[in-house]
Amino acid sequence: MDIFNLFSSKFNKSDDATPSTQSDIDLLEEEFQINLPNDYKSFVLKYGNIWTPDIVDFIVDEDLDLNDVQQFWNTECIVNDKKNEWTSQLSTDLIPFASDCMGNIFAFSTKDLQQKSETAVIYFFDHDFDTVVKIADSFTDWIDRFNKL
Repeated sequence: MDIFNLFSSKFNKSDDATPSTQSDIDLLEEEFQINLPNDYKSFVLKYGNIWTPDIVDFIVDEDLDLNDVQQFWNTECIVNDKKNEWTSQLSTDLIPFASDCMGNIFAFSTKDLQQKSETAVIYFFDHDFDTVVKIADSFTDWIDRFNKL
């Protein structure tokens, strides 16, 4: 079982998650003049905007220093946030793609998305402290951390 399939099988609780289409991805990339990483695109093309509310329970029960991911966003939510919400107000130019149970955001930096690549660094925006920190070297590595819970 591959890393993304294991993650979805283990954590997805959404009955109506909708996979992204290639057209959705193309429009998002064109809108912001970016190249989303291939590993992320593979994930959203197959699994889409899945909802993973139980991850926080694993993290709390084990007292882990890890931010939970609860909702993966569809391209419409990404565009809306980037233009009108949290990430539109940041000094760091981020492309959001998911949030935790508290509304904090997981994102890519646009500076990392100028060239086509297999993967890109994952950043975490904490809206309470208005901080952006690197949390993983790749989307695949980030997802695999949850698989190990």
